[in-house]
Amino acid sequence: MTLLDAEKVFGEAPLFKEPKIIGKWVIWLEQRPNEKGRTTALIRPWGRKDLLPQELTPYPSDLRTKIHGYGGAPLTAALDGSDLVLTWVDNYDNYLWMRSWTSGNDTEKSSCNLIPKIQPICLSKKLNYFLANGVIDLQKNIWFGLMENKEGDHIVTYSLDKTDQNPKFIYSSEGFLGYLSLNSQNKKLAWVEWKKTSMPWDSNELKLAKLHQKGNIEKIVTFNSEYFKLKRQISFFNPIWSDNGDLFVAEDSSGWWNITQIKTDPHNKSIDIIQNKWTLQAEIAFPQWVLGMSSFSCVDNDVVGAFAKNGIWNLALFKENGSIQIINQPFNDFSGLHSFQNRLVAIASSSVIGEGILEIDLLDKRWAHTPASSFRLDSNKISIGESFWFIGSNEENVHAWYYPPLNSKVLLPPLLVKSHSGPTGMARCGLDLEVQFWTSRGWAVVDVNYGGSSGFGREYRDRLKGNWGLVDVLDCSKAAQSLIDSGKANKNCIAIMGSSASGFTALGCLISTDIFNVASCKYAVTDLISMANSTHRFEEFYLNYLIGNIKSDYEQFIERSPSKNVDKINVPLILFHGLQDKVIRSDQSIAIKDELLKREIPVEINLFENEGHGFKDGQIKVDVLKKTEAFFRKYLNI
Repeated sequence: MTLLDAEKVFGEAPLFKEPKIIGKWVIWLEQRPNEKGRTTALIRPWGRKDLLPQELTPYPSDLRTKIHGYGGAPLTAALDGSDLVLTWVDNYDNYLWMRSWTSGNDTEKSSCNLIPKIQPICLSKKLNYFLANGVIDLQKNIWFGLMENKEGDHIVTYSLDKTDQNPKFIYSSEGFLGYLSLNSQNKKLAWVEWKKTSMPWDSNELKLAKLHQKGNIEKIVTFNSEYFKLKRQISFFNPIWSDNGDLFVAEDSSGWWNITQIKTDPHNKSIDIIQNKWTLQAEIAFPQWVLGMSSFSCVDNDVVGAFAKNGIWNLALFKENGSIQIINQPFNDFSGLHSFQNRLVAIASSSVIGEGILEIDLLDKRWAHTPASSFRLDSNKISIGESFWFIGSNEENVHAWYYPPLNSKVLLPPLLVKSHSGPTGMARCGLDLEVQFWTSRGWAVVDVNYGGSSGFGREYRDRLKGNWGLVDVLDCSKAAQSLIDSGKANKNCIAIMGSSASGFTALGCLISTDIFNVASCKYAVTDLISMANSTHRFEEFYLNYLIGNIKSDYEQFIERSPSKNVDKINVPLILFHGLQDKVIRSDQSIAIKDELLKREIPVEINLFENEGHGFKDGQIKVDVLKKTEAFFRKYLNI
């Protein structure tokens, strides 16, 4: 059996993000691990995967935002006639930049041929704030976007033909803003807003406003749980405009994120809300950790979107008449969906096809897929994830993906338990080369959608309310025990790995059970007291939901903090942390290491000088994977 090299897993393939169709062009972000995680913008004509894409923002440009700590949505593009207008936020200086290109005539050559009209110009002054989520109004020659500063979040504007500008404030909130959406034809703005004490997937509001001729906003309408006469909270996601001026948004008043249509008159006085037009016990949205995510888009009077049901993503056309047509294509994992006219683009993968850019003509259903990596795995060398339900915490059904080992030479294989981060994330079903790295070496892998995961409805997501460090830990432990009991894993070779929030879960498993024999954690949450007192603004009150109030529930913060329970960890542990991490300080991992050394528990730590929270350098990712495997082999004696 050929082993999958770590270099093939992380060292080569870029990460595609936020694809868009702009006229005849497809434009996307590409994060490059071989350039230490630098993100750039690429473009090529629609449907021409044979053409080499053109890089619009070459080195040293790095398209990334720092808004809300997790960023997203650094790039905005629009067509001014045949000219392409691009604005972006650069990670290097946090400035807002603009450049335009003119389109050449010959697209039959081996590459694109957009010709710059001007040198990049800096629109913003250097001040202490973060910008993101821009939309361009070419009629007014204005960039609308979101700003975060110490006072809160704001909607601001910049002129596209001036440099070194102060922002013009047109709306401010002490809380958070996201998902700004412009209807330039009807002069309207929509966005999502939430209080500092909430996370956007738990409780937020949809705002709809009229744009005044001078660029100010007026006649704001607020949609929230009170508007819908609900006793519980509601969450909105991804407001978008159709060509005829209707607003579509995902909201979870039914217990599932489904699409709602909102019709308004030109002055926002007459409002017609159409809920449950397309009713699904499935989710068409994601938790909004970053800006720029999209799962549905308008096609004339219809909506095309991706929805998750039982852990699997489907692509469908939501027809104006209320019917739902599943689009036949081979992919089952989608993100970054966008459409223009009858064309669709998304990031897509399947169990056997790696992540790449999917283009579909919605009229004739033809599709093309441009993979992020030139590397291919033979289908017979891929472990296909099996949907796996088991009885977890509170005797409730819990979902996971089980990946059997390939050509295992032993009757009972070693088992690796994975828990996604967030902790609101979701174990995806697309091809994951890191999983295949392990299965190619004879490991079984289980990727757990513990209680609190998204994609299974609000009730499933709310299982973690007040129970972080309990429900997630028990679900991961029971997943492992279930596979041991069914004869699919060697009880003496059970490993667990996690990062950030899932690192907290992994450490909790080591503390509360004796099922696991070895573990690996990257930049794990270890000290809940420290996190509550020092985390960034976006997550300042998240622990109120996950644990409780730090004053009244202080003992729970202590009891569930791995850093306060290191004396209960009795198995070998390898740790990884970036010294630039502003979310979880590296000294937390160092303290865990020091405590284990005192008790002579085998422990290793690897610190990376230039990495923050979430490693981006491909070579470092390769190094982490290799060291993890070597550590597991050493202490499991395999």
